[in-house]
Amino acid sequence: MKIIVNPNRMELLKLRKRLDLSQRGHRLLKEKLEGLVKNFMPLVDEYRRKRTQLDELIPRTLNLFALAAATSSREIVTLALEECRGEANVSMEMRKVMGVGAPTFRLDEFRLEMAYSLIATPPELDLATSELGSLLPKIIELASIEELLRRLAREIEKTRRRVNALEYVMIPEIARTKKSIEGKLEEAERGSRVRLMKVKEMLEARGM
Repeated sequence: MKIIVNPNRMELLKLRKRLDLSQRGHRLLKEKLEGLVKNFMPLVDEYRRKRTQLDELIPRTLNLFALAAATSSREIVTLALEECRGEANVSMEMRKVMGVGAPTFRLDEFRLEMAYSLIATPPELDLATSELGSLLPKIIELASIEELLRRLAREIEKTRRRVNALEYVMIPEIARTKKSIEGKLEEAERGSRVRLMKVKEMLEARGM
């Protein structure tokens, strides 16, 4: 980015104000970036911890369904599951971290009616459906954290780009242009002083 301006005092004053504003903006954005990262990392740890728990629970639940199908038959298990009726009440609220908002979902109520015959189905199926009911709120909570992390990551990247643009492009270019104008104005002032001195010498030589 190259700034093209006329080398005069008015433009120099504008550049000084612009440089000051850019430096203050850079400091504020850097503080925001540090705050975003500071809040982001604990959420990453929380997400990893809860994801690890789910990665352990989900295969166990699936194994119970597989075991139920193996001890009776896949057709019986499929038919029994088709007869189940479930109802879930999910609420949503907005969660904000450093001005970044994301919807947070919470499972308020979950009911699962197992309408199949307990005599015709294996006990592993009961355990599997029970496990499934306990997994649902964990999955919803993890999805909410993941969405917040995704939005925070986008904001961190956007803020980092703005910080870098100010630090490595805009501020150095404004400072370079300011210094160039100051140099040209100083040179013009020296030229004016030299001309004034010559005029003064000429007047003194003429006895004026």
